[in-house]
Amino acid sequence: MKIIAIVVTYNRLSLLKECIIAIETQTRRVDELIVINNTSTDGTEEWLNEEKVNHITIENKGGASGFNAGIKLAYERGAKWIWMMDDDAIPHADALEKLEGGVHYFNACKINVGFFASNVLWTDGRPHLMNKTYEYDLKKEIPSCFNMPTSGIYKLITGATFVSLLLSAKAVEKIGLPIKEFFIWCDDVEYTKRIVFADLWGVFVENSKVIHKTPANYGSNIFEDSPKNIWKYNYGMRNELYTRRVYKSTGSFYRNVFKRIFVWPFKIISKRKDNRWLFVRMIWSSSIAALNFRPKIERVEDNKQA
Repeated sequence: MKIIAIVVTYNRLSLLKECIIAIETQTRRVDELIVINNTSTDGTEEWLNEEKVNHITIENKGGASGFNAGIKLAYERGAKWIWMMDDDAIPHADALEKLEGGVHYFNACKINVGFFASNVLWTDGRPHLMNKTYEYDLKKEIPSCFNMPTSGIYKLITGATFVSLLLSAKAVEKIGLPIKEFFIWCDDVEYTKRIVFADLWGVFVENSKVIHKTPANYGSNIFEDSPKNIWKYNYGMRNELYTRRVYKSTGSFYRNVFKRIFVWPFKIISKRKDNRWLFVRMIWSSSIAALNFRPKIERVEDNKQA
């Protein structure tokens, strides 16, 4: 079973080095590691060349574009499973071994799993707020193998992030690639939801652990976040509305557009301590942008490699 690891990086060389060491010292070694360099300007390209790390450098069009390129490349190189993460993800030594254990367990049950998600923690061991998984809530019969005593470490989910996600090549064949136009935020949630809605399963693996080494344990919060991150919200809020339109309903989409334009500004004004109008304008602009945001999903050719 060929597993290729994909790491997307941009201007975090020290963390990238740590991430690569963690991948190369796994108890289950990857068959290949590919770094997707989003045109870093901090010496990353020079270091990758000096250390002869397998990589490609692409124009920086955000993390979504990096994962799009990485999955496509890994698929073309014959990966059966693609292990994905950002450069600030530091997997425990047995993280991949535990994910692969899930592959074997569900193969024995004859269950088609599209992805396995690791248990993402912050540096203090608590769950990382940015990397929550989405509880399975679809009206579909649950396979009996989830009720076996040995299945306790596995949990069905409908969405996860790209911080240590093991992706099936079969899922790539069936649903295509991440939407690179998302640029940043929600690309992973949309993609994993797309997999589950295509009648494949998503599984959380509790004992596959990875440290997401961010400066603080935080999630997105428009009422408290710094204005320096507002550019991320411009993408993220638009992308979340797109995902709602596709995987919930058109009615839910328009109700939320209405709330964001007419209700959320009052919440922002009452809850934020500063930069209120900056965030109000962001809510308006991202909601309006979502109205006509209908990106095309890229497909891959059938994998002809063994």
